[in-house]
Amino acid sequence: MALVPNCPPDLRIYTPIFDCGLGLRRQQSEHRSRLLRKIHDSYCKALERLNLRARPGMAARFLDGGGFCLGFLDPVSNIVANTLISYGRAVSAAGECDLVYVPEEKLRDLERRSMDGLVTFLTRFFPYLPDCHAVRFLLLADADLMVAFRIVALDLGMSRIGSDKRAFDDALGMAFKCAAMAAKHPNPDRLSFDWLAISSCLHDTVRLLDEVRRRSPSSSLDKLPKLLDGSPLPVHSGLWAPFVAVADSRCPRSMPYLHSSALKGTLQDAVHGFYLKAIAQLPAGELRSRFHRSLLIAGHCYGPLDPVSNIIINTIWYDAAFPPTVKLEVDVIGTMILHRMENRSVFGLLSFLSTRYHHIDFNQAIRCLLQADGDLLLADHRLDAEATADLEKAFFAAATAAYHPNPDAQAKALHSCPSQQISMLLQGSGQLSSEDVQCLARLLCPEAACSEQPLRPFPHPWHLYSHTRMSKKIDAALSAYAAMQSGEPTYELHTICGVNKYVSGPVGTVAKCYRTHVNFQATPRGTQFPTGTTPLLFFAEFCNDDDKDRAGTQPFVCRVSVPLPCTERVRCLYCDHMGIRIVHPVGEDFHGRKLDFEKMVCGEDPCDDDFDPAVEQPYYTNMQIINHSRGTTEMVRGRVEEDCLYNDPLEHRSDEYDCDLTLIRDVYDSDLDSMADECHVSYPMVITSCCSMY
Repeated sequence: MALVPNCPPDLRIYTPIFDCGLGLRRQQSEHRSRLLRKIHDSYCKALERLNLRARPGMAARFLDGGGFCLGFLDPVSNIVANTLISYGRAVSAAGECDLVYVPEEKLRDLERRSMDGLVTFLTRFFPYLPDCHAVRFLLLADADLMVAFRIVALDLGMSRIGSDKRAFDDALGMAFKCAAMAAKHPNPDRLSFDWLAISSCLHDTVRLLDEVRRRSPSSSLDKLPKLLDGSPLPVHSGLWAPFVAVADSRCPRSMPYLHSSALKGTLQDAVHGFYLKAIAQLPAGELRSRFHRSLLIAGHCYGPLDPVSNIIINTIWYDAAFPPTVKLEVDVIGTMILHRMENRSVFGLLSFLSTRYHHIDFNQAIRCLLQADGDLLLADHRLDAEATADLEKAFFAAATAAYHPNPDAQAKALHSCPSQQISMLLQGSGQLSSEDVQCLARLLCPEAACSEQPLRPFPHPWHLYSHTRMSKKIDAALSAYAAMQSGEPTYELHTICGVNKYVSGPVGTVAKCYRTHVNFQATPRGTQFPTGTTPLLFFAEFCNDDDKDRAGTQPFVCRVSVPLPCTERVRCLYCDHMGIRIVHPVGEDFHGRKLDFEKMVCGEDPCDDDFDPAVEQPYYTNMQIINHSRGTTEMVRGRVEEDCLYNDPLEHRSDEYDCDLTLIRDVYDSDLDSMADECHVSYPMVITSCCSMY
């Protein structure tokens, strides 16, 4: 990230730059070589303990799937454990006992494959973590996978990682299987089951491994596989928790931050959750008729209250201070324009802190916010330093960085906001009533006109066709879902708040995508649900309209919860690739969750069974996901198609805002040109039109 050029000296206003911080290829190659040397040292120590020359048949087992350093103990213990498990279960074949050493070239190959597996584990678990950064974290951890895991979580500010035990187990298990597949392990499922079994008898496993030394008796070699084969797999939650606890004891007490480019993603995930909660609290009628506009133009999450309350008061204030002139009712919050607003809020938050305290930089500001769960007021109070700017100036910096239509007016409104009175109205997380909204509007903008002016009809109704089509699909899916629940309760659509139509694709020369992922909110209706019940969040997957072969397929609908800030999230290959933050269900099977990642890490195309890696480049890779997604995750200035709903020439907009709303392609391509020689990144597809998202 970079400060805006010609920024006044008393302000710190940040803007995105398209630089992943990958470094030069020469530096990346050096890091990989150093990591391979560390892995080689672990193999030398493990082979010394295994003493293959004195143990016939063990060398063959070591080479045939046993000698990987993948696992959740230290690297040497992982190699010894995997070898002993394979050796104890093996049935000797002719000639295997003749092999009493490991050829050098095969050992080097095993080391490289193990490194690929270690890197894949980290990049599969942590979204948008570049491969070269995973290598650097493994270097800091001396190739210890779980120590590297803890360091990455610390570096990315994921302080609540593992708080949802079911989601954590699910993510860790899938990451480990992908690691085994990337390392070309002959039986990835068996390896995963073995380490799950180890988690239920960890202390006994460590004790048995300690007994294996160069001259230990042969009776000690088959104890581990017997222990695991006699241990039932744990069925409780927290399956992998014992490994995390043991890894904490191996972690260094202090570690320099690497400031991975994925750090900002942790804050963006938290901010997206704030918007989902704020949208649920706004009354449905006002949200559909008015607040969708002010939310997407000026509903930032910085302010004098908690992030969700700030979104609400900024939305209501802007609607009261600069009311709409056009009548437009929608039940779809545009996906790309919402993501742009979230990105703008992030840069507003960071510019606020950096302006208020000049001694902190961009990454330090992110960490301050993550430590405060994205609460700007709490982060401001925790900074034990003398402020270099007052609150109004800091709010002005935030509003400028966030492309607010009128930064001066917003800064004054937030600075003079009657926080105590508003906090009383916003107590709890229930849905606001129309009376609550009117009261808030009077408190926030007492000078606003009491009588509403007549609104002109929306002049371009054809722009709403895609909204109407999506709403009909969701209504049908909700009816089917309610029927499956014995018809009680029924649900009324509150709003659609996230759509990715590019799932299960592209396929063929027309780049066809077969499915869509959607988040929407719906309010339960029934005798046990009083008026004002907060809407619930849902996930849906259904086939696209043009997919006639699957037209009769029933949509998949289920309840989901907004993840807590600073924790892991359920990943989807296709939504990650688009940079769209859809909340996916834990433990439920959907396209993009498991098999698609497994194919990707094996160098296959998840959507093309005829893909030939010998003559084609894979469409999906970890780095391709990162590069392609940045068209969404870094977007603060670019126009999106939903802007056509709100660009009314009669509405108030500052000249600066208008001139800065340039097409994202111009900014994005120019920045990529300047960094291509340095970082050797591929050029992603940039989204400039997202009507097709609906």
